[in-house]
Amino acid sequence: MAISAALGLSMVLATAAPAFASSPYVVGVPLPETGAEAAMGTDMFQAMKLAASQLNAKGGVLGHKIQLIEEDSACDPQTAVNAANKLVALKAQAIVGTYCSSEALPIEPIFSRAGLPFVLPDANATDLTANGYKDVFQVNANGQAQANTASTFLVKILKAKRIAIVDDQSEYAVNLATLTQKAIAKLHGKVVDVEAVPATSQDFSSLINKLESEKVDAIYWTGYYAQGGLLLKQARQHSYKGKIVVADGSVDNILISTAGAKNAQGAYATMTPMPPFLPGAAAATFTKTYTSTFHMQPGPYSALAYDSIKTLAAAATRAKSLAPAKVISALHGINYTGITGPISFTSSGVRHDAHFLVLMVKNGKFTLAP
Repeated sequence: MAISAALGLSMVLATAAPAFASSPYVVGVPLPETGAEAAMGTDMFQAMKLAASQLNAKGGVLGHKIQLIEEDSACDPQTAVNAANKLVALKAQAIVGTYCSSEALPIEPIFSRAGLPFVLPDANATDLTANGYKDVFQVNANGQAQANTASTFLVKILKAKRIAIVDDQSEYAVNLATLTQKAIAKLHGKVVDVEAVPATSQDFSSLINKLESEKVDAIYWTGYYAQGGLLLKQARQHSYKGKIVVADGSVDNILISTAGAKNAQGAYATMTPMPPFLPGAAAATFTKTYTSTFHMQPGPYSALAYDSIKTLAAAATRAKSLAPAKVISALHGINYTGITGPISFTSSGVRHDAHFLVLMVKNGKFTLAP
């Protein structure tokens, strides 16, 4: 943490230091510290540190200080596996992470074999809760919820007649593309093309030409923001006139800066509720505290990351134990209200009543779509 951020955190949470038990509550945090998604990892970890610091200022969890141990997962499956094995070796008692579904999937069995609760703040591919693990909990709404929102918006609101879905071949993007195609079919909409581009692609000219030749009037990009910004920029430079909608993995200001505000103007996005769009005083207080502590605005998944730590702590308190098995059992019965709303889980670990919003880029910023 930067010195200024550390000082800000201590000032915000300045209280008499509580007396802690001799052993901390060790929470492993696999997040991307390097690679294209490192900014998301930084934002999410800062939110987790804020939550842990607030809890520690009030005595931690059952008298134990929360200790977060971050390991770089890089949004890469093999790097994530290495990080997971290291966290198990470091005797983590619970896990809160990751960002990408593609890194979450291969580490599920590692944490399950170790008997650890695995709380997912962001990764939301439906496969994550379809493998029979009873120790995985998605705090974010899952891919099916996003597909339902996207399909309704494309077919019923935008009234698109010829839709193309484009993914970046990542686990998350392919899963969402498949779910959205099926959801559009149920609404009797028409998907005329489904394209998969390598995550290293920088030139979308041939793809845009193909979609224009197919008279596509709406594109749904299910990949991440770095390429999403390039797709927006190049589509508008090619004078593509159709609607462009991006999924939650592209909701970041980098999308707008990459595309350019003019090219991004009028683009839509499906997104879980972000701090600026969350109701209630708790969300406003979180935004103010995060901003004053880290000297930056909270990112798209900061609220979910913050709530994930608080939910884990609430489960341990409910269990009256830090034992992983007891915390897992408590998570299955948890009913915690965070800044993102009520948090409880189905038997497979999917968050109840989670939903997505539709945003629109206006004057260089994400706003609620009218």
